[in-house]
Amino acid sequence: MLVKISNQPRNYAWGSRTLIRDYFGPDLTLASPDQPAAEVWFGTHAGSPALLADDRATTLRDHLGGHQLSFLLKILAADQPLSIQAHPNSQQAKAGFAREEAQGIAVTASNRNYKDDQHKPEIIVALSDFEALCGFKPLNEIDQLLEDMETHSGVSEGFRIISTQWRKLLHEPDGLRKVFSDISHRRGNLDGFTAELTAMADFEARFALAERLNLLYPGDPGVVLALLMNHVFLEPGEALFLPAGNIHAYLSGLGVELMAASDNVLRGGLTPKHVDIDELERVVDFTPGRIPLVVPREISSGLIQYQCNTDDFLLYKLEPSGERLMADLSLPSEAVILCTAGEIAISNSLEERVVLRRGEAAYMSADAQFFSISGSGTAFLATGKA
Repeated sequence: MLVKISNQPRNYAWGSRTLIRDYFGPDLTLASPDQPAAEVWFGTHAGSPALLADDRATTLRDHLGGHQLSFLLKILAADQPLSIQAHPNSQQAKAGFAREEAQGIAVTASNRNYKDDQHKPEIIVALSDFEALCGFKPLNEIDQLLEDMETHSGVSEGFRIISTQWRKLLHEPDGLRKVFSDISHRRGNLDGFTAELTAMADFEARFALAERLNLLYPGDPGVVLALLMNHVFLEPGEALFLPAGNIHAYLSGLGVELMAASDNVLRGGLTPKHVDIDELERVVDFTPGRIPLVVPREISSGLIQYQCNTDDFLLYKLEPSGERLMADLSLPSEAVILCTAGEIAISNSLEERVVLRRGEAAYMSADAQFFSISGSGTAFLATGKA
């Protein structure tokens, strides 16, 4: 089976009114240009199931007889920061989901942490310049930051006392976790502190991020937590893989995102949504210094793999040039293909064929022995593992 699919964008407040429209064209963003277009989902997830392109009354899931994909491919466009967050591993997700089910918390409740019993590893590949926070800085950098905050001229005594407390905690066993916890549990009591922190941006550029974030979420612990995290800038084609426990937040930019088909998110800041710091602490990996960049690997001419340490999905970038047919490829599982530039044609051994232009996508089942790509453009192929 080879069928074109489509979807409407989700208009989350942090989304962009221009990024998707300018990159993919107005046909993809069927919503009003006055509404932000944050994400377009190409999968079977109940939150926003993909539709058949030629029959928008039918979802892909219904077309597949209720079958669900193990992965979800998205376009993501951020004008404002997403929440600081982490995702559980499989064991944590199963335990958390069962616990909240036993407590009788509705899956749709705003204070629900676990919407399902699955983990949610994910990868983001930049289509534009992309800015993110990802993992914790090395401890020596955090220590230097806190020392500079502690000794900065012109700050109040209260600011200095809090900075000194955090620096002392950092040097204790499991210090990073303790600093994270203390900052997070000061929710509602950091207005004055973050105001002084943002004023420091007038003197040092490294505090400019705090200034930006505090304008959006004044007094939020996430304004401080962001300074403890790696500030990452991706160029188009570069990628981050975010395994379970990785603390992260996307700040701005356009990208292709692939994840396990789960909706489990534990939030810690920069959000008006539910925050459960105690549960988040149980999930977060406090290992410092790691930026999980994914180095693309060229398998053959025009075929690039983004290797991720997960059993849930595989991600490839396909770049046929001109009329040259790529070598026939076999799939370990069903796939979703999203065209991000130019025009490509997909053919399989069942003599099915679809043409995709920029912003268009297709679902391909695994019953064909092989498929091939022709044309001139760029596409991302997401598939499950056998």
